[in-house]
Amino acid sequence: MSEVGMPGDEPTRSRPATAGRLYRLFGGRPNELRRPVDRTRRRWNIAFVLSILIALSCGVVVTTAVWDAEGRTAREAARHRHRIEATTVGAVERTVSNRSGGTSRTVAPAVWEYPAARRHSDTISVPFGTPAGRTVTIWVDDAGREARAPSTEAQRVLTAAVAGLGSFGLLVLATGAVVRLRLLLVESRSLTQWEYEWEAVEPRWSGRLKREQGPGDD
Repeated sequence: MSEVGMPGDEPTRSRPATAGRLYRLFGGRPNELRRPVDRTRRRWNIAFVLSILIALSCGVVVTTAVWDAEGRTAREAARHRHRIEATTVGAVERTVSNRSGGTSRTVAPAVWEYPAARRHSDTISVPFGTPAGRTVTIWVDDAGREARAPSTEAQRVLTAAVAGLGSFGLLVLATGAVVRLRLLLVESRSLTQWEYEWEAVEPRWSGRLKREQGPGDD
């Protein structure tokens, strides 16, 4: 004889823990015990979560914009940069570049030709210990002056990533500070309200008579 299950015996499906927390966070289940201060605290927590999503979107936008800008700059620079050979004509010496924030580098006097039959001479960066008469590779502009090499793809990726992460971090820190300050104010108001309610309830809860009541008062 088969047993007939009772209606209350049916297994109930429980929501996943994460889904349940999100459901409660966004107020999907009403709670009569929730105070106005609790609802305010919940709204600010939701605002912080949304601000993280907005900051993430802004970070992606900034990363994409910087990547595109760096790519255009690199392509434009590559059109006016030329890689040629220069020959050192003197001893290597160490100098400190003020434009590079005080970074030291080793330089040597060198000569090269660019455009054809147009001779140039200047000090160029070389590896330490480079002897005179050694051929080194340099980058020059259209006029033949030494110039910075076009940025590499790795450098552009790093620049775009730093810009995106920086904007994301600044937005999160700013909104986090605002939300944190607001939650502190909410917590202060909650404690004040709690003390006020406790003053009203504590004498009856503990059995202690209020000071204004006498032994014969109701």
